[in-house]
Amino acid sequence: MQEEQKLSILKDIIAIQSVNDHERDVAVYLKKLFDEAGIKNDILPLGDSKTRANLVAELGTGKPVLAISGHMDVVEVDADHWATDPFTLTEKDGNLYGRGATDMKAGLAAMVIAMLELKESGTAIPGTIRLLATAGEEVGMPGAKAFKDQGYMDDVDALLITEPSGIYRAIYANKGELNVTVNSAGKAAHSSMPYLGNNAVEHLINVLQNIKTGIQDATADINDDVLGDTVINIDTIKGGNQVNAIPSAAQAEINIRTIPEFDNAKLWAKLQEIIKAYNDSGTGDISVTVGMDVTPISGNSDSKLLKDIQRIAAPFVSSDKMSADELQKLTAEAKDVGIKDYKPGDIIAEGVPGGTDASQLIIDQPMGFDFVMYGPGNNTPHQDNEFVPKSQYLNFIEIYKQLFTEFGK
Repeated sequence: MQEEQKLSILKDIIAIQSVNDHERDVAVYLKKLFDEAGIKNDILPLGDSKTRANLVAELGTGKPVLAISGHMDVVEVDADHWATDPFTLTEKDGNLYGRGATDMKAGLAAMVIAMLELKESGTAIPGTIRLLATAGEEVGMPGAKAFKDQGYMDDVDALLITEPSGIYRAIYANKGELNVTVNSAGKAAHSSMPYLGNNAVEHLINVLQNIKTGIQDATADINDDVLGDTVINIDTIKGGNQVNAIPSAAQAEINIRTIPEFDNAKLWAKLQEIIKAYNDSGTGDISVTVGMDVTPISGNSDSKLLKDIQRIAAPFVSSDKMSADELQKLTAEAKDVGIKDYKPGDIIAEGVPGGTDASQLIIDQPMGFDFVMYGPGNNTPHQDNEFVPKSQYLNFIEIYKQLFTEFGK
């Protein structure tokens, strides 16, 4: 496949405005490519939705099974803040600009093109490469959950997520995420007679302090060697209608980044314990509900998939032109993870705070599974003027081709 066609495929899927929806349109486009190449594939509707769907495609047969996964949705965009049309792939100074260029349509396209080229060349695949293209990763991960529930991960030996890993880094662990909404119910009254009411805002402030202190105390001495510690943030708060009225309702949203040693289930139990103690101790009426619930993942730092990536990708990284700032950043990151003699070409393996579809796909095996996140991109996901370096995008196609043919050996 010529470079122009590789860029055209990425351009076409970026043009599909799959903003938190309409992943089926991406799946239909990819299905046509796979059908023309003679690669077995299927579109899997997501519930009753007419606009959301997953896509599965397979190359090769038998064991081992390498699942490769990427999501088809992107986040909202404010076109007024972009220098280019966010849904038109635009090349400038060696970079490819567009919504999803980094997160993560470049990774998705690179996987698909690698499969198409391997099929066209008749290259033997030792085992099975199973593409799981998901819907809804950005909000709730329903696509990944559907794949897991439908059994597509049951026989998988390793999982590659092609999210942007940042200047060729390989990620084998990521924190989980627990988003909760705390509701405070009170009783309205005139502010001159507060004793006739029950101030929901005051109760919310008090219980939020209890929650933050309680969780920090419970997790203070618990740390993951790769992912670090538990992080809790109170991110939104609202309550009351006017300054001279005792508020009858208030609400806050909390984001907690979790580690395997004190996982989401333990945190949820701790939250319920804190809230029950508060309600039992006075006139508060506090309740809590869960929004996002993403399991922390810690893979195997000695896994075959990770070692294959580090070996195969090294020559591509060495030949790529990185800026002085990028090299300085990589050297600092290498030092942080214990690599003293870092040199360009080394693939740094580490953990990251953010979550991926892996949290749903390997929810039954969150510790020690052969999992790596490795894909083209940088630190511009969700940002205005998101881009991916053109050289990186093209390099990853070649990296994936080699990886897919060598993983099963």
